Amino acid sequence: MNKPTPLGKKSYAEYEREMKKFKNSTEVNLNKTYKINLGVVDDINDEYDWLQQSYSEASYGIDFMQEWYGKIQDFNTELSIAVDNYVVNGAAMSFEEAYTNMRPRIEQVERTAEELGLNPEDLVSNYSEIKDILSNAEQVDADFVDAYKEVLKEANDRFGLANFA
Repeated sequence: MNKPTPLGKKSYAEYEREMKKFKNSTEVNLNKTYKINLGVVDDINDEYDWLQQSYSEASYGIDFMQEWYGKIQDFNTELSIAVDNYVVNGAAMSFEEAYTNMRPRIEQVERTAEELGLNPEDLVSNYSEIKDILSNAEQVDADFVDAYKEVLKEANDRFGLANFA
């Protein structure tokens, strides 16, 4: 029989059923919470090595990248000086002018030597070498200009090297 309790109008059996229901729902909720929390803890433990390794590499990477940036800057400076010295201060860029000036002079010596019955090699000390140079001057000049443009393009694409020509 349902006797009233000092706590109110519900019987002890009703209170007992409610407490059982509350206890079961609390256990289920707590178990789910602990399982979720343990799953997260497992994930953290599993991913710690990755986190630590990636952090270590990223931390070192700052110095590593700055070192390589410095090397690129040094190389860029060295390349700029070398190309500047070779192209601006060197004779290679004036090769076209040099062989263009030399060719008519050699032709004139050859004509005069033929008229006089002389050998041009007896008149010009480096005649054979000059003839060899003039025989492929246009190709050498074109190849040089192409090589310079190739270096310039590559350097500009990568380092922003100035055009010294």
